[in-house]
Amino acid sequence: MFAHVLAIVLTLAPTPNPHALVDSALAAIRNRAAAPSIESVRLTGIDHTWILGNAERAEGPWRALYAQFSELYDPVHGSLRRTSVILPADANAKSDHVTILTDSVAGVFDGGRFAAGSHGLYEDVIDRVDGLPLRALELAAASSRLVYDRLVQRYGVPHDVVSFPWRNGRMRLELSRETHLPDAVEIVRTYPDNFRWAPFGDVTMRTDNVDWTVTPSGAYWPMQQKISLNGQPLRDVTYSTAVLGVSPVARDSFAVSDSARAAYAANSALNFSRLRVGTRGAPAELEPGIVRVPDFWAQTLVKQPDGVVIFEAHISAQYLHDVIGEANRRWPGSPIKALVMTSDPWAHLGGVREAMALGIPIYVRSTSVPFLTRLARAPHTLDPDALARSKRAPRFIPVSGRTVIGSGANEIVLYPVRGPYAERMLMAYFPGHKLLYGADLVFRDRGPNGEVRPGFSETEATDLRRAVAREHLAVDTLICVQNTPPVAWRDFDGD
Repeated sequence: MFAHVLAIVLTLAPTPNPHALVDSALAAIRNRAAAPSIESVRLTGIDHTWILGNAERAEGPWRALYAQFSELYDPVHGSLRRTSVILPADANAKSDHVTILTDSVAGVFDGGRFAAGSHGLYEDVIDRVDGLPLRALELAAASSRLVYDRLVQRYGVPHDVVSFPWRNGRMRLELSRETHLPDAVEIVRTYPDNFRWAPFGDVTMRTDNVDWTVTPSGAYWPMQQKISLNGQPLRDVTYSTAVLGVSPVARDSFAVSDSARAAYAANSALNFSRLRVGTRGAPAELEPGIVRVPDFWAQTLVKQPDGVVIFEAHISAQYLHDVIGEANRRWPGSPIKALVMTSDPWAHLGGVREAMALGIPIYVRSTSVPFLTRLARAPHTLDPDALARSKRAPRFIPVSGRTVIGSGANEIVLYPVRGPYAERMLMAYFPGHKLLYGADLVFRDRGPNGEVRPGFSETEATDLRRAVAREHLAVDTLICVQNTPPVAWRDFDGD
């Protein structure tokens, strides 16, 4: 009924002027602020971030990371300095680290020294900056391509939606007709340098602004923000203080040294999503016809009489083609007969849509098929990939029990691993070599500071050991998704 009434209203009423709507929103945020412009935003608070794509299931629920933070924003230039402290469950807060976004550089600094950062981080952090209500309104006001989209109903209140092109996508603002405040900022774009998000194509990042409060300066600020990605919770932020200032921010607040800029450039040049075969390790034969392609994570090629089986399709479409090229070079004329996905976390999806587009049959745990079907249907309108162009249906071979692929010396037998951590994983056994492919379940044990210690991470190892015992497999050697050398099973099982 409401949609019908809306259609009539929109037909009869003149289209609102989008710039006038944005001007009203800016005036609403400034409220009783003494100065006509706001030059700085200082925030403190707590947040928790859901680690999307990194859990027992590819559709969640997700693990959460808690932090306490202070932030300084320059809404004029779009810069950020964020100091955060991770709050683990054992109540022993980890040391501060500082994230800086300035001009074309984003980096994380520990103790004043550059610790990490690349163009991929920049593309992620800039959403946090440009999605802030004040910054988003300023960007909208400055856009010559700002348009009025539609009228929507949120929480029983009509909202005008305006939008404009932003980076490699589009930004939309939902402006309340009652308060004129931007109750939501929505960004739809692609993330080619984020290997976890890139396979989803048109990604929608939505920030709902909640608990609008008059700050000491007289301006309004939302004291809570709910951020979602494609409808899934990404971040929940609660501010304890919000200080909106009228004086420009000192530019040295966002200073990045020349050495840090050089490190950022070097990291960006080796962007993970653009990794090529051989960048971090040359392919090597483990057994006749079984080749490991290491790099960051490992992919494995298995030659059988009627073709080649590939294990995993992570990183990117290009990387999958590189791996296929390696197979063609070693075994000319042998077709790619199958792809085996032993798990489905987002980090291992980079080449899956390309495999679908190529028509390669995909062996996967039966419980993962609904999620991968949704991935195959994910919109890719902004930058169509091969699957979006071909509209080809994926060819899944669901695995719910013992499943044999091929014959001969390199026969493969797939088994569901099961267990609290590995409920969505498959292991692959090569009876001709007493070789086990242990999915993503083989991790060296690490101490509190990240140092490698003897033994293996118990949670993951337990599920794999129990599965091998359940299936009565005679294993001599263990390999896995992680780029680690083969492990003698007696060393793994006897831990």
